Amino acid sequence: MPDAFVFMHADFLIIGQGMAGTLLSDELMRAGKSVLIIDKKEVHNTSLAASAVINPLVGKNWTLAKDAERIIPVALETYYRLSELLQVDLVQQKSLLVFHRDDASRQNFSIQIQAGNPFIQEDYPTQRSAWDAPFGSGKVAPVYTIDAQSLLNKWALFLQSQNALIQEYFQFEELQFSGHAIRYKDITADNLIFCEGAIGRQNPFFPSLTFTHNRGDALLLSIPHLSHEHIYHKDFRLVPHRDHLFWCGSNYIWEYDSLEPNLEWRIETEIALKSWLKLPFETVDHWVAERPTTAGQQSLLLQHAQHKNIYFFNGLGTRGFSAGPSLAKEMVQLMLNV
Repeated sequence: MPDAFVFMHADFLIIGQGMAGTLLSDELMRAGKSVLIIDKKEVHNTSLAASAVINPLVGKNWTLAKDAERIIPVALETYYRLSELLQVDLVQQKSLLVFHRDDASRQNFSIQIQAGNPFIQEDYPTQRSAWDAPFGSGKVAPVYTIDAQSLLNKWALFLQSQNALIQEYFQFEELQFSGHAIRYKDITADNLIFCEGAIGRQNPFFPSLTFTHNRGDALLLSIPHLSHEHIYHKDFRLVPHRDHLFWCGSNYIWEYDSLEPNLEWRIETEIALKSWLKLPFETVDHWVAERPTTAGQQSLLLQHAQHKNIYFFNGLGTRGFSAGPSLAKEMVQLMLNV
């Protein structure tokens, strides 16, 4: 008689390996749980097209972000630990140079300085000849950039080394239930977690989410004579990227029929940059990604009402690289009832 067919088993089956799936799988494995991720890399992956900046301040008034003093140390500890595990430098400390667009913008910045905001100071950029800055500039420090592309790619390789990654599209029709047991093709699992990104709005297990979508464009620029020590901010941002390039963006488009690059936005952005930056630059690439967006930028840490072992972890928001590690810890506590 042949041996009985053996299923692959995991404590947690995770759908999606963007930032949400990566951070969550890391926390579950640290808690001693076995994970298996099903993911098919997409060209329009939001995590790969994000600026990936950790900034303690928010908004036009440059006030301290909610919970920044709690979540940023957790984020940095997580990324530095993953840097050591994956043998890659994921974190770079920078300063953010803010170029005021008018007197009101400069005044908002000065109010924060007078209020004793420890992250902010008046400062002209070191490369004064590189910029047209009639209203001056200020500096926010420290801020940090995260190499999201290296993190996601290296984590995928790590998962493969643990036999914990299946690179294919998830198919809902292959999902079966028997009591509390979950079966997907030749996989069994005790729990199922959806970390799908923008397509999560179509998830049949969570049909009533306050979950919409938008798309954003970003440019990848070569600016050979611009220092990578800083992030540069005016109407948009220039963020140092890998391979001595700069990320430039971004926009928000709420109604669209495709994920083709918005050429009109690209032209407008290049014209605006030429009026601000006096150094030569070249556009190397134009990225587009869908964002999973929720009402009020509320992250979604959910448990299914009937199937208590099915969860949804998504919508980390515009500050996902700052808040993501803390949210992943909260999600694990929810699932393990810690």
